[in-house]
Amino acid sequence: MGLLITILVCCLFGVTILREERAAKMIFGTLWFNAILVVLVVNIAFCFFGRIWGKKVTIISLGMILFHLSFVAMLSGIIYNSLFFFQGSIRVTEGESVLSGNIDSYDAEGHGLFFDFAKLKGETALIKMHSGYNIDGSNKRAAYEIAVGEGAGKKQGVIYVTKKMEHNGFDYFNEKEGYSVLISLEDKKGKNIYSAFVPLQSYQQNKDMKNRVYLYSSGTKEGPDMFAFPNEPVPPLFSLQITYSPSSKIKEMGGDVSLQVFPLFVPESIQADTTLANGTVPVGGTLAVGDYMLTAKEVRYWVGMSVRHDPGKPIVLTSLWVGLIGMIVTFFGRMKKSRPLPTD
Repeated sequence: MGLLITILVCCLFGVTILREERAAKMIFGTLWFNAILVVLVVNIAFCFFGRIWGKKVTIISLGMILFHLSFVAMLSGIIYNSLFFFQGSIRVTEGESVLSGNIDSYDAEGHGLFFDFAKLKGETALIKMHSGYNIDGSNKRAAYEIAVGEGAGKKQGVIYVTKKMEHNGFDYFNEKEGYSVLISLEDKKGKNIYSAFVPLQSYQQNKDMKNRVYLYSSGTKEGPDMFAFPNEPVPPLFSLQITYSPSSKIKEMGGDVSLQVFPLFVPESIQADTTLANGTVPVGGTLAVGDYMLTAKEVRYWVGMSVRHDPGKPIVLTSLWVGLIGMIVTFFGRMKKSRPLPTD
């Protein structure tokens, strides 16, 4: 009872006060909390199995044994998963490859105390985005051909909203998608200084779920924003905000790109008249910024994927089935025991 009360207090404090990442770091992902769970598992095992040890096994006791075994296995699986899990969000532009085992490749990630990043071998690549993807006459809207791993162990497949890909114990789910604009920085002589794909966020502008209107812009999930450009290893020169307006009537990935250039690291309250340059160019067009030129060379798709590794999940799911079987066996055993004997 002391263990159960302690765990209950920790859970209530974690989900109501700390919440999410802080709760995981300070409670649920720590050694001391998992140690309490281990002691609880051992306690349950000794309490139950010590009580029935040496007694005759009946249908009822068999069901109870299966149920308590499943309970111990389920808690063991939860502890194992808590210490070795991985969950991350990775964003890859069409034609791009990123290192799977590099923590900087992920927009956000969380992992267990003993998770080894060496398990994420090789690269994650988005080969091609397929629009209007059809499977047996069913339109999946958008599908993404991806490749993960390295060498002979590399795996290639297609994921969409209802289909994931599994590789070496890691699941890859389609999470979100958008556009990336290839921005090139050149000097007045046309010499390339820096080029990079800039992923744009999608902001829905209306409440009509059937006819959605989106704004595609640089920024965060909270809203459009500027960012320092260029990026490492080239020292940043100014702050840049990009907005893309697609136009499929002209050609695929055509349209206009709006470039707003501000002094570097300006406060958010800066007025529009302090911009260094502001203009809209077609895809492939160039905007002059002092001694430099910015070119929106091309537009590609990007996909955001959820990468998950839950090694304890099979243990938990199997234990639930075993527990269910145990309850059914116990139920029928009690029904048989309580059935009255026939009389002459």
